[in-house]
Amino acid sequence: MAKPSATYEQSGVSFDRKESFLGALLKSVKRTERIPAAGQRPLIPNGYYASVLDIGLPVAIALTTDGIGSKILVAEAAGDFSGLGIDVIAMNVNDLLCVGALPVALVDYIAMEAPPPSVGDALGKSLFEGAKQAGISIPGGELAQLPDMIRGLTPGQGFDLAASAIGTVTKEHVSNGQGIQPGDIIVGLESNGVHSNGFTLVRDICFKRRQLDVHMTVAEFGRTLGEELLEPTLIYVPQFRALADAGLRPRAAMHITGGAWLNLLRCATEEISFVIDSPPPIPPVFDFLQVQGRVSDEEMHRVFNLGIGMVLIVEPAKLDATLALLRKRGWPKSSVIGHVDKAKGKTVRFPTRGLVGRGLAFTRR
Repeated sequence: MAKPSATYEQSGVSFDRKESFLGALLKSVKRTERIPAAGQRPLIPNGYYASVLDIGLPVAIALTTDGIGSKILVAEAAGDFSGLGIDVIAMNVNDLLCVGALPVALVDYIAMEAPPPSVGDALGKSLFEGAKQAGISIPGGELAQLPDMIRGLTPGQGFDLAASAIGTVTKEHVSNGQGIQPGDIIVGLESNGVHSNGFTLVRDICFKRRQLDVHMTVAEFGRTLGEELLEPTLIYVPQFRALADAGLRPRAAMHITGGAWLNLLRCATEEISFVIDSPPPIPPVFDFLQVQGRVSDEEMHRVFNLGIGMVLIVEPAKLDATLALLRKRGWPKSSVIGHVDKAKGKTVRFPTRGLVGRGLAFTRR
């Protein structure tokens, strides 16, 4: 008998459980906004990609924190840690871009059993490479030895990697989607693979269900499974710096991470629909995962980026100049993938794929 279709829920990650936990947590955390803290006040509601604080200066401070989850276990299985530092920087600085901020610095946090110095060396080199790509410094961090809490695939060698980043943004450029209007154009910046989300489902499909070897060569990729899955997350900071310098800031930006295409709904402050009517071809890695795990189209769209790592909402008058500048910079490729429409409620629609996303899920039209 064939195994049932793979889902994030059955692999151990529940969107509903996360939302329930977060709701319980935020009941008290949100109350801290009323605690005086050197006159600071939040400029964006809690729960967006990053927090933005007005501290009485010409620029506001943007803060965010994130990790790379169980992608680390794939790196451990492959013995390749060379991209993980880039991943953790990308996950943080790309989120800062979504509130209109440009990143300045990042501090990392590593909790570990007792991995060898060679792992530290690889992480350090990749953190340096990520910092160079993002144009930031890493002025500090924290290393915690927690052998009773952290477990890896190999006894004694487990670790977790997370970070917090800071950026700055002038108050008039703070964005959480409040400026989006029907008729705006949706521009997609390509991803270069799975990036750093959905790896609990990826591991369930590849290594539990199919029991594939991380070192096996996959014809569709032209390289090993591990090399494909461990491709470092793209950092989009250079493109955003260029747009800011040219006076071409988008109305809004969405990093396609956890929750995948449902992330667009974070930016829906009004009743609008994000209509993705010209999506790019789905890259081979996602077709591979869908076939191997018998994953539904609905689940694929709420877990994986499917070839687009960052979405820009651009006003029509700035579209040509925005595309020209992005294409002048080269990789990643950029293209118009849709538009914003009036709607009853807030939705993400893929007309060519027959899918509508609302709340925490996609359904068939």
